[in-house]
Amino acid sequence: MRSSIILFLTIILFRQPCICQTKAKITDVDFHLEDRYIVVNYNIVGSLPKEQMTIELRYITENNESIIPKTVTGDVGTKFFGDGMKAILWDIVADQLLLSGNLKASVTITSSKILYSGPSNALLSVLIPGLGGYYVDKKKGRAVLTTISTVGLLAYGITQKLQADKYYKEYNASNVPSEIQSLYTKANDAQNMYFKTTRVAAGIWALDIIWVTFKGLHNRKVAKSAYSAFTGDGLRLNYVNNGFQLGYSLSF
Repeated sequence: MRSSIILFLTIILFRQPCICQTKAKITDVDFHLEDRYIVVNYNIVGSLPKEQMTIELRYITENNESIIPKTVTGDVGTKFFGDGMKAILWDIVADQLLLSGNLKASVTITSSKILYSGPSNALLSVLIPGLGGYYVDKKKGRAVLTTISTVGLLAYGITQKLQADKYYKEYNASNVPSEIQSLYTKANDAQNMYFKTTRVAAGIWALDIIWVTFKGLHNRKVAKSAYSAFTGDGLRLNYVNNGFQLGYSLSF
């Protein structure tokens, strides 16, 4: 039984998600020179909640060669961007480049994914009951109740086990007939309570692991559906290569 549960979790947790397409588009790309920096401005529209994107900046020369800036800061790389105007600062002094002629700025979305709390959080619930629920569910009440009830029942069960062992020890050591029956009854009652409370706790713990797994799968499905609802014109990553044209010559 235990092996079957582990196999089930392994299949679910490590199943590869399908590749998704972003709805976001980049528009209004332009750039200008400020001291040692080239400041690139662009706009993002159509991004989704919790969508993490990778934004790449490159320049295209007159000979159709690509220059990928290295020393860049601002709205570039992998992060949550959201909609709105963005800015990238390229330190051309630090990169020690000689730039001349006409350049075209290209800001592209190279990859994107919606971050969600998936079924892997079930492993957290394996360690601590209710812990996975804190991540897969916005409402924390169920996770709090699961943790308190499971830990409380386990703690009470352990105290009953210790009490049962104490009564059994006194029962075996007693020579008083009137005490023997009383100690035996108390030991059995405490032992039965130990079994009941720990089994109920184990049941709640197991149900929490299962619930977190399926809640995480639901979160994954919702994240995928946000992409699959896209009915655009077939563009995959919405690359935008046209930008503000600027001719200049710089030497550092």
